[in-house]
Amino acid sequence: MPAWSKDLRGKAVLALIILGSLGGMLFGYLLTYYVQLSETSLAWWVFVPDCPLYVGLFAVLAYFSLFGIRSDLFGLLVSVGCMKYAAWTMFVLAFYGPQYYATPVLALESTLLFVMHVGMMLEGLTLPFRNVSRAGAALVLAWFLLNDLVDYFGPNLHPYLPAGAGVFPPMAFAFASTLFFTGAALYLWREGIRVRVPGLS
Repeated sequence: MPAWSKDLRGKAVLALIILGSLGGMLFGYLLTYYVQLSETSLAWWVFVPDCPLYVGLFAVLAYFSLFGIRSDLFGLLVSVGCMKYAAWTMFVLAFYGPQYYATPVLALESTLLFVMHVGMMLEGLTLPFRNVSRAGAALVLAWFLLNDLVDYFGPNLHPYLPAGAGVFPPMAFAFASTLFFTGAALYLWREGIRVRVPGLS
């Protein structure tokens, strides 16, 4: 296959990923976080929409990759964010399954959400970065730890949970996943294990 054809196919794949990510972002903002954002001070908004934010940032990253523009630090941030919050959402859907799958309508919605977050996890596993300094990795880790603190020990901005649900299991998972996915992203990159997308990873 000619090089120009491979390049064109890679850009087409990236364009589809961008469109899919933007669709997922809009879905998250409008159907999941609209009420929570309306009830939260504007100053805290950056900490509220976890999944839509990082899916949207992934779309931004993929868009700039079309033009050969990269930032390894931004790539690590997006990668960890996608994996961390996708895993958190899948954990919550499974852990509180009786509430999320109580009716056929809720079950259909929850299944759709679960599948979408599998896709989000795969986006994170593209690991769109090459070399990140220790200081950069520490900065990314600190950012997500700050998010966790704000979510559970500050203004309590974690996503809404089912009525009567205990907050400790998702809180423990959030802090553990920050440590795990930051380390996992760096380890998997070093070992060359990732979902390969032409022009991105």
